[in-house]
Amino acid sequence: MFSGKNATAQVLTVTDTSDAHAMRIKSTINANREIVDFIEHSLAQRKLPKHLRNLPLLESGFDRTRVSSTGAVGIWQIMPAHANYYGLRESDRSDIYKSTQVALNSLSNLHRKYKDWISVLAAYSCGEANVAKAMEKAGSKNYEDYYIYLPDETTNAIRKYINACYVTGELDQLLPGGSASATKLKARPIDNNPEVQNNTEEQPVDPSLLKTTINSGYDLGTISQFLGIKQEDLLYWNPNIEKNLSEKQEVNFYLPAEQMGRFEANRNKILRLSLTK
Repeated sequence: MFSGKNATAQVLTVTDTSDAHAMRIKSTINANREIVDFIEHSLAQRKLPKHLRNLPLLESGFDRTRVSSTGAVGIWQIMPAHANYYGLRESDRSDIYKSTQVALNSLSNLHRKYKDWISVLAAYSCGEANVAKAMEKAGSKNYEDYYIYLPDETTNAIRKYINACYVTGELDQLLPGGSASATKLKARPIDNNPEVQNNTEEQPVDPSLLKTTINSGYDLGTISQFLGIKQEDLLYWNPNIEKNLSEKQEVNFYLPAEQMGRFEANRNKILRLSLTK
């Protein structure tokens, strides 16, 4: 079994620095400039960080008509109970102006409670009760300790939020260097990490393979079993990965497109299974 400490060291790290991802984020913002300007102005009035504009960007793409499978509505994807709690009529959840004020009230209250934006985002995603349970199980209020007890949907949402803040240049607002956990929490673009730039890991044996990163918390046997692939194929696609994982906190990891999609969609579940080995 791998150490939980190593497994969590890279939890709050940028995982997508691709041009395609940056283009999607910027195009969505530019295509909805009037809504974005209103949200950013509202955030400034409330003295809230500008990066919170990325929440409706990811939740709905700024589409006020968006309705989720669970019944969340509008650009902020507000649930009926959430709307009722803040005095917003359910029918007004698709109103950009009214829903924004409710969302900012909620985010402000959550930040007063948790004091850090990552925990705020976790609570906004899955509810305060689930965050409280996760903190209790972990015996810690630090996200990098309790995240493994959160739903995969929430941890994936936070990973996407970090990637969006990388694109919008707001990582320092999301993960301030002055925080108590700055050394652990400071996210950095993988491609700009000197350790990765100077890294001599092999190039993929097949140019069609897709790349992500994993840390020493992941068990290769667990990955193979979960994805339904042979471990020898995994090792062929990733020469010397066992040696690299034993020497470095984080390494490049290659998979075919279909398997990579399943891995990324379930990476937190796979990590939890790996840690029980």
